[in-house]
Amino acid sequence: MQDTGRIKSTLHPEASAIVFDADLRRAASDELPFYAEIDRAQAIMLERVGLIDRGLAKNVLVELDRLQAEGFHSVVFSPAPRGSYLAYEDHLRLVIGKEASNLHLGRSRNDINATLLKLKLRGPYRELAGELLELLRVLCGLARAHFETILPLHTHRQPALPSTLAHHLAAFAGALARDLDALLAVHPLLNRSCLGAGVGGGTTLPILPNLTAELLGFATPPVNSIDSVASRDLVLRLLAGCAILGSNLSRIAETLLLWIGDAGLASLPDELVGSSSAMPHKRNPFLLEQVQGKAGAAVGCFVAAITGMHSTPFTNCVAVGTEATRHVWSGIDNSIGSVRLIRLCFTGLTIAADAASAMLDRSFVNAMETATRLAVNGSLDFRSAHNEVGQLVTTAIERGAPTLLAVMQGGRAADLEVSPAPDVIARTARAGGGPAPDAVAAALDELERGIERSTALLRDLGAGWSRARAELRSAIASLDGPML
Repeated sequence: MQDTGRIKSTLHPEASAIVFDADLRRAASDELPFYAEIDRAQAIMLERVGLIDRGLAKNVLVELDRLQAEGFHSVVFSPAPRGSYLAYEDHLRLVIGKEASNLHLGRSRNDINATLLKLKLRGPYRELAGELLELLRVLCGLARAHFETILPLHTHRQPALPSTLAHHLAAFAGALARDLDALLAVHPLLNRSCLGAGVGGGTTLPILPNLTAELLGFATPPVNSIDSVASRDLVLRLLAGCAILGSNLSRIAETLLLWIGDAGLASLPDELVGSSSAMPHKRNPFLLEQVQGKAGAAVGCFVAAITGMHSTPFTNCVAVGTEATRHVWSGIDNSIGSVRLIRLCFTGLTIAADAASAMLDRSFVNAMETATRLAVNGSLDFRSAHNEVGQLVTTAIERGAPTLLAVMQGGRAADLEVSPAPDVIARTARAGGGPAPDAVAAALDELERGIERSTALLRDLGAGWSRARAELRSAIASLDGPML
């Protein structure tokens, strides 16, 4: 398409090379199948309201099926001086006739591209949510197997309190479950069609946006035509979810690196570590660093997208719909990779129970409980007990004593309950969501109920999209029937 009536030449070659991909082979999978699906629904709708005749609709649908079967080969090797959509439309005009451009009645590239984005996002969206669900199932399953696996809780990278592996895993799952909730919260926006909004002013034609929405698997048609073509906050909300998910994944990965590193509390199997090209003894948990890097990239995608949309006019805008939006694919892809990698690491994680027990024994992690019990039994007020126990820790370290009891004096030293062992604390600290098995089990029960709700929501979304594909095929088949 060179002469548009208003514009007499193609775009300058240097500009075209920057803004359009002259090689349409990537479009054969990224865009053209979605243009075809949109056009199938559009042809059905336009024929139904009498804006195109049945013969044209059938010719269009036959050609779209042929193109799909050949992988859009005929379009891929066509000139694309003004992008993939016009190359695709030019092909339909060439094969079917000029009247094929009547498919464009009541719409524009603005609402087509906004609709295409949502269709194209369905697969990655379901994949990311599905990967998060699988990670949550792994974490909950591992937690139920490790209620009694004692592990130090660290603060400021130092052993602080007795905990369990189950307690930690349930904490990780709690944060990630909220990330999943945030991603799933955008599904009503993903499931709203933009087709029919046109350039942004709607149309005076008697089109049926409800019908095209239904045939494409959307729950609702456009509500406001300007909003439909101007807004890409769906992208921002998805990328914001990916960014926060990435932050949580990076922190979880850092905790695992702490356990696996000098602390020696855990290890990964050979298939989940790397070697050094120079140091024969190394077993590097580099996959956890990959998690952190990919998670950070997702944050960058969000920043790039929101910066690209900032201070742009509230109407269709290339800076928003094209440049800012392009970051969503990398953001979701990096998030999927991060979730998969950390799931593999959790699946292969082994806790060094002896090392964990030794760290607890030598780190005075029962000091806070000792001070608390001295205050509760009336021996001292809490701040005085806090100071006294702090002094006892210092004395124990100076003397090389292994426990607080070894340096406690007077009647208090005879009461073993004043300074309980770390595993006793971990088994009995239930208030406030502590590591006691029954408290962790209650948290897991709630998490697993949420997993089931999210699974059902995602399943229903997919079923709706599948049902719409069947309805569209049925509508196409009905064109061969008698005229109503």
